[in-house]
Amino acid sequence: MNADGAVEALTDLGLSTYAARTFIGLQQLGVASASDIAAVTDVPRSQVYGATDELEALGLVDVQAGSPQRYRSVDLDRAHEILRSRLETTTDRAFSYLESIQDEQEPSDGQEAIWTTEGADSIAARVAALADDAGGRIFFATSQPRLIDGNVLDALVAADARGVDVIVASADDEVRTLVAEAGIPVEAVGRDDELEISIGRVFVADGSTVLLSVLPTAEIPHVEREAAFWSVDTGFAMILAGLVREQFADA
Repeated sequence: MNADGAVEALTDLGLSTYAARTFIGLQQLGVASASDIAAVTDVPRSQVYGATDELEALGLVDVQAGSPQRYRSVDLDRAHEILRSRLETTTDRAFSYLESIQDEQEPSDGQEAIWTTEGADSIAARVAALADDAGGRIFFATSQPRLIDGNVLDALVAADARGVDVIVASADDEVRTLVAEAGIPVEAVGRDDELEISIGRVFVADGSTVLLSVLPTAEIPHVEREAAFWSVDTGFAMILAGLVREQFADA
């Protein structure tokens, strides 16, 4: 990272551009006056005072009284802690407000909610969230170890620990080993019993929550990465859950 990149990073953390440049300049100078700072940065001397006021208010610089005033940065470990805490506080405040205004009403347009999600990480996060919401029973199937390892398996283990009836089915030995070592019941299925080779993951919870993902194959060239659709508490979800039950007796 160069100086411009550091300025951009500091502004992302909430500093103004002039404050970011001033703070970087103080790392070079140690103890400096406004004139010293202006000489080594792109901050006009008249703007250094406002920048140092901003940094002082955040606790990032110390000010030495005198004529002229002199400034020095706090220890970088302390600065790191201040900026990280400030970012976390700002994030918490923003999401607290978002949660307070979140619309939790049911859709009023008469359409059933069927959602789509793309990308392995995003789909894994959605599976984990659906598992966290499950109350009675979860069925999960995949023949790809990478599609269950990580936070998906952690979410299934957590659901099992709180009393949800969790079962995993797979035709893959590695998947079954991962699941068995995690202490979750696992069923072996034959390749002929699987839905389709392009299916990535199947998740069913409580008979009314379904997620189904597909993987890129030559047969579906428009799918460039794992893509999923999912639905909760809809007629579509209940019908699809029934079809999965027919395919996998334990679903």
